[in-house]
Amino acid sequence: MIMGEEGRRSRNVDQQSRREEMELVALGRGSRMTVRVLSVLGLITFSFLLVFVVSDAAGRVGTEQMLEPAGSPEARIGAERPGESVHLTGALAALLIGVTGLVGLTVRPERDGSAYQTAGAAVAILIAAFIVGDPNNVGGQAGPVDVVFVIMGLPPLAAAASARPWRTWRVNRPKRPRYLALAALSLPVLWYGIDQALMQRNTWPPLADPHHQAHWIAMAILAFMVPPVVASAALSGRGWRLAAITVGVAAIAVAAASFLAPQAASVLHPGWAVVALLWGLAVLALTWYEARRS
Repeated sequence: MIMGEEGRRSRNVDQQSRREEMELVALGRGSRMTVRVLSVLGLITFSFLLVFVVSDAAGRVGTEQMLEPAGSPEARIGAERPGESVHLTGALAALLIGVTGLVGLTVRPERDGSAYQTAGAAVAILIAAFIVGDPNNVGGQAGPVDVVFVIMGLPPLAAAASARPWRTWRVNRPKRPRYLALAALSLPVLWYGIDQALMQRNTWPPLADPHHQAHWIAMAILAFMVPPVVASAALSGRGWRLAAITVGVAAIAVAAASFLAPQAASVLHPGWAVVALLWGLAVLALTWYEARRS
């Protein structure tokens, strides 16, 4: 009888929490329309560069290039590693993370998980953009940042902010703290992201590096996405699974590409590839475990 009474109390508390959550995340018709419009705009701006990188990398895989013999040290590194397998995989992974978050917001603007996921992707773009700056392709900088990258990141960030995911914070205090631990374990990827962004900043002239057309920054964007997006799975009430799954799959895919194409540009060191693979599997395993509990 005591256990039965405790079970009923627990169910009542859960139902009350769900009702409070629904009240908190309810958006008016105008707010939902704003989120949807900004999300669609974000899909266009966010996808433009990454689709270009995917197309460019896919066209270059296994092909010969006529390159200028002279260039910056970074350009020579790129010329020595013409393989595009990791760049292709990384750009597709970044596209997957960003697009799924924006589609989730377009379909259901109240999904705080999609809002946090989108915000993490947008912030990653802006961080990478300010590290890269605006190279003038002769070894200098034309300005502090390339406006194209800013335009790419602002609409998704505005869409996420318009959804106001923090409104559920009182109800959805970190329910899944293990994701915060995984986010902390992923922090070394930020150094990889900085390295890739600096490669993009310092590679010149364009024809000396087969990866010059935003390939390096695509990898930086993916790296900067990982910690905030996986952390968002701990903070959100709805849509958290998609954020966790896409990041886990991205880590596994880049690790696999590094194993299969060890001479490609941006390849992970074998030791770090193993770490990325195990980390991605841990994210997916935790997602399965948390989904069963919820």
